[in-house]
Amino acid sequence: MAQGTNSEKSQVHGTTGSGNILPISAITQESATSLLFTRQGREDFAATSHPRMTVPSHTIGKQLPLLCGLQDVVAQTGFLITADSSNTVTVMIGGKTVSATDGVPLVAGQSIMIDIVRLSKIYAIATTDPSAGTCNLFWLDM
Repeated sequence: MAQGTNSEKSQVHGTTGSGNILPISAITQESATSLLFTRQGREDFAATSHPRMTVPSHTIGKQLPLLCGLQDVVAQTGFLITADSSNTVTVMIGGKTVSATDGVPLVAGQSIMIDIVRLSKIYAIATTDPSAGTCNLFWLDM
């Protein structure tokens, strides 16, 4: 859809499984227009298991699939990452450049929903040396 004073109204329609034609709604926010939709859940998890991830280092960030022995997982919407409630070390979550001082901190029992759909794009690192403490994560694909 075009933006600005010379924009034209557009209408988009979709069909249901029965062939009924329905209008698709949109919402205009600060600088973009987004289609509105209702998300339907899936029948099962994207991965067959959700093993505990132990964060082994405070000097090197690791991709989450490597921490739990998986190649990669692709979610529909993103991932819910939860720090183990028994953690004694804070975990930083972020991208490739996450560090012990730069990322989103997760303290024991805390969770974050990240709307990135590839688990391999999410990295974790401990804020301090985890060898004398507990530094585990859990995840669910959404």
